[in-house]
Amino acid sequence: MGHVQVEFQPQGVRVTVPPGTSVSDAAIAAGLELYMPCGGEGRCGKCKVVCRNGKCSDPTGAELEALSAQELQAGFRLACQTKISEDAVIQIPLSSRLRGKRILEEISARPVELAPNVRRVTLVVDPPNLETQNDDLHRVAQALGWYEGAPEVVLRAARALPEAVRAADGALTVTLLGDKIVEVQAGRTERGVYGLALDVGTTTVVGYLVDLATGKRVATASALNRQHQFGADLVSRVEFSNEEPHGKNRLRRAVLEVVNEIVVEAARLAGVALNDIYEVTVVGNACMHHMLLGLDTRHIAATPYVAVMRQAACFSSRELGIRINPRGSVYVLPLVAGWVGADTVGVMMASRLCDAEQPTMAIDLGTNGEIVLWTGERLLACSAAAGPAFEGAQIKQGMRAAEGAIEHVEVEGGDVVCHTIAGAKAVGICGSGLLDAVAQLLELGVLEQSGRLDDEAKAQKLPPQVAKRLRGEGPRREFVLAWPEESAVDSGVVLTQADIRQVQLAKGAIRAGAEVLLAEAGLTAGQLSAILLAGAFGSYINPASALRVGLVPEVPVEAVRGIGNAAGAGAVLALLSVEERQYAQEIARRTAHLELSTRADFQELFMEAMMFP
Repeated sequence: MGHVQVEFQPQGVRVTVPPGTSVSDAAIAAGLELYMPCGGEGRCGKCKVVCRNGKCSDPTGAELEALSAQELQAGFRLACQTKISEDAVIQIPLSSRLRGKRILEEISARPVELAPNVRRVTLVVDPPNLETQNDDLHRVAQALGWYEGAPEVVLRAARALPEAVRAADGALTVTLLGDKIVEVQAGRTERGVYGLALDVGTTTVVGYLVDLATGKRVATASALNRQHQFGADLVSRVEFSNEEPHGKNRLRRAVLEVVNEIVVEAARLAGVALNDIYEVTVVGNACMHHMLLGLDTRHIAATPYVAVMRQAACFSSRELGIRINPRGSVYVLPLVAGWVGADTVGVMMASRLCDAEQPTMAIDLGTNGEIVLWTGERLLACSAAAGPAFEGAQIKQGMRAAEGAIEHVEVEGGDVVCHTIAGAKAVGICGSGLLDAVAQLLELGVLEQSGRLDDEAKAQKLPPQVAKRLRGEGPRREFVLAWPEESAVDSGVVLTQADIRQVQLAKGAIRAGAEVLLAEAGLTAGQLSAILLAGAFGSYINPASALRVGLVPEVPVEAVRGIGNAAGAGAVLALLSVEERQYAQEIARRTAHLELSTRADFQELFMEAMMFP
């Protein structure tokens, strides 16, 4: 069977594929990435392309629902649904391109006494003698301070030991991973010893390279999680893993590629050899934990939501395929239970939540929001499936936090003013802008408590500049945030009635989860001393907007504050100190997990929380 050639514009990239290949698969083969938050199921309508030339398959039902008659007539199609049967030219509009996301790399790791698991020690070994006839390893152990027994040693180090210990009058440099000798070198070495802390998120992966001799962070690298092509949310990815042939392996390969790119980039930035990185510490939600390790996700995704393993674990870097020193190790922090993972443990570590004198709540906002409550005596946690709305999925013109995304909305001079990332023309709206927009519409009276946009009669009472931004009827009612002349897309950027419903569902789940924890603890929102917002979305949103839409319990605005990538900070702490690892295991054990699906009060609280204050 012959092949067809597909040219993608404006990139000017060509690829040859078999007839019947979908446009999205052809794009992936060409090294191009499309924005497909639904994982290519045809549900989100985000992967619009224009067929400029060539024969494509007839529109599917998903396309007829997602595309207007005018769009279909103009050649618009969904890349995930459209198959190519002959040579074609495909244009990828700006809104469909997966561009670099603004990734939160900033962390604030609290001071900790340096006690890493990896050590490089220079010592002098006594020469052998006839009286004791101590073996080489025993004499090294004595020089290290072991007078009973001996450390473990990897075979390669044992083979190198006889020559190394005699080459420089007994001067020797030993690299230890815990109590195991993994490397020996004759004399004194100037080489450093490094570790990498990884935060493997659903959307992004961030790595922090640390000099383990000084505790200093020497480089940071980040990238989008390449699993996005299988869905923006965890449920879509789990379904792909369980239902598609080799799905589990494809998901693992996708995230492992990104992890290794980050390892290489961080090493390049710091001028460090990959062989001088001896350990990686990892945090991530329960599903990402399983997917990176290649564990079965079937049982964690279905009731009773049982993980393959929850405890902290250490694996060989070679076994996992992570490109650090092949004798290095990968330490995975513990999970709590259900969908509350090691990222939440990292947040508790970094914020030292249990040290707060008054009740404090921490919320890691994402596609799956994890919520932890410290009552002053107990730790309670739950996870709430907020969905990917705050990442831009399920929102008509939603997008990730990339250039051109509306990130902040305010009212000036009786009209709505939008601010975009990098000051570019508006392309869409990201999570922080979405929350701001809804909050401002509530303040202006454009939006009712039920979430309904004002009809024509009520719109007449609004300021004229605001009123003219309302258009459409019933479920097609929408509010124009950026007019076409202010935007990089012909239609301008709008917020629809359906978009507002998605915000209500997402914020309702988070708020209801928080209220369940408070109820379980016998506390009220007024007793909270602080609400800590972790993660990229939590760090960029306006606390006033979060309170106005009812995303978080009602506390003074100054009590709501972002704490950056606290999960990543927890991974750094675990890299710097073995005592912090013990602390992580302790708080994971202490945390009582509440499964919301079994709570009779959750659904009632969820319905209440969907309403706006």
